[in-house]
Amino acid sequence: MDKKERFLTALKQSGHRITGQRRAICEYLAQTREHPTPYQVYEGVAQEHPEISLATVYNTLNALRDVGAIVPIDAGNEQTRYETDPAPHINLVCLRCHRVFDYEGEPEAEDQLLAAIRAETGFQPVTKKMEILGFCPECQAQKRAEIRQQLQDK
Repeated sequence: MDKKERFLTALKQSGHRITGQRRAICEYLAQTREHPTPYQVYEGVAQEHPEISLATVYNTLNALRDVGAIVPIDAGNEQTRYETDPAPHINLVCLRCHRVFDYEGEPEAEDQLLAAIRAETGFQPVTKKMEILGFCPECQAQKRAEIRQQLQDK
């Protein structure tokens, strides 16, 4: 089952009607490689469905979140982004531009961490969500340029 069908199935199973607008939202979420904000979803869907409202986008995202089909990510700018990729990976969150990048990495390291947690604490993880906060290469370069400019202006 592809991601779009997984989202639609989740909505159906939770008792939601599948409208053209909800279908378009699920299609957008399935196709994006980004971690979109509700407004980005709205903008993307409104190009082909100008009648869509921001409330419909929020309601659909909330319904998908409530059934676990998408996961909210706090990127630190009071704007929720959504994870649409169910495959295990680490999210890298830039503290400056608030973009979220996927890091696929070596799953063995994550499995070792979970095994250590189980062995040391007795805690039984059922799922994992890992975010690493820092600065993306573009923001690092921008900050260096700003510092150079400040030094030149003195």
